[in-house]
Amino acid sequence: MKFLFVSANQGGGGSEELWIQTAGWLRNLGHKVHAVTEWKTAAVRRLDQLDSFNVSHSTADPTGGGAIINKVTERIFRRQPWNQRNLRSILKSLRPDLVIFNSGTLVDGISLLQVIQDEQVPYVVVTHLVSTDNWPNDDLATRIHTLFSRAIETCFVSQHNLELYTLQTGRKLINSSIVRNPFLVKGAQIPMPEQNEGTPVRLALPARLHPKTKGQDMLFSVLSRPEWQVRNIQVSLFGTGSCEDSLRRLRSELGLGNKVVFAGHVEDMDHVWLHHHALVLPSRHEGLPIAQIEAMIAGRTVIATPAGGIPEMMKPGQTGYLASACEVEALHRAMDEAWSQRDRWGSLGEAGRELVRSRIPADPVKSWGKHLADLADSQRGRI
Repeated sequence: MKFLFVSANQGGGGSEELWIQTAGWLRNLGHKVHAVTEWKTAAVRRLDQLDSFNVSHSTADPTGGGAIINKVTERIFRRQPWNQRNLRSILKSLRPDLVIFNSGTLVDGISLLQVIQDEQVPYVVVTHLVSTDNWPNDDLATRIHTLFSRAIETCFVSQHNLELYTLQTGRKLINSSIVRNPFLVKGAQIPMPEQNEGTPVRLALPARLHPKTKGQDMLFSVLSRPEWQVRNIQVSLFGTGSCEDSLRRLRSELGLGNKVVFAGHVEDMDHVWLHHHALVLPSRHEGLPIAQIEAMIAGRTVIATPAGGIPEMMKPGQTGYLASACEVEALHRAMDEAWSQRDRWGSLGEAGRELVRSRIPADPVKSWGKHLADLADSQRGRI
């Protein structure tokens, strides 16, 4: 069978993991798989992933001189943008059995999704974040719902995001489902590092350096309080992003010194959890963060704000500590409670591991890949 994956993201963050790994899984079974993305040149790591899976790739976003020429000719001749014309051409030549459209937020890539629908190719939509920061107006809400409702299936990564979709569009979807992202830990419980007076308690925050969504600034504000300044604690930020310089300056401005470590992007999350005692997630907006699932599988307790689907995968007081709101004072209270109960972190981590194993497939990629293959098979010959 033939599968086409179309991503409206820029190549960063966890919103790309599910479809890339699933594309590789389907390709390994012998299916024909092609990917169309709007990735920028910085997405080298993602291109390497596709290459390692032997998945062919083309871009829907020309850069440099080509982009300028296209914009000029589009304006003069009133042509559709190049990315839409290019995607239409690929759809006509490939004629996939199924298109999987992947978007970071609800409003991303709607013009590309319109092209897919116009070509009357069966498609599935996967949305990784529905947030109040991207609330569509009436016209856009109607357009989104029309395109989503005509999909074979619309997938969200959390129940919260699905419910927020209804609030933002004023409509319910009858073709919706919840899909789970893959995790980058091996699955075995990882021994907890020792806690003693001579070494700091180490919290990990694996997330894109983007305070608007991930809330690193709120965490910094908590750590700058007098009671936290005297506590032997260190937070490692694992990730990169467009706000790294500003966050480094903020660390200096607040006098956090070595309480905050910028550790960069890492692939080996098992190694991270060998050296960290708990996960902290000060997010403002989320789907369901992969970092939360990975930490719980590793047997680590979670200290988090109630953003997106985070509460869906927690039992406060039993698997971790959940703030009452996505704001500084609430985060401080949750962290303060966690600090006073450090002796419980091991048992809470074990309970969290059991919880997530009961709710997340052991192999989300294989599970979703089989489902997509069944959907594609059911659509063959209908159009």
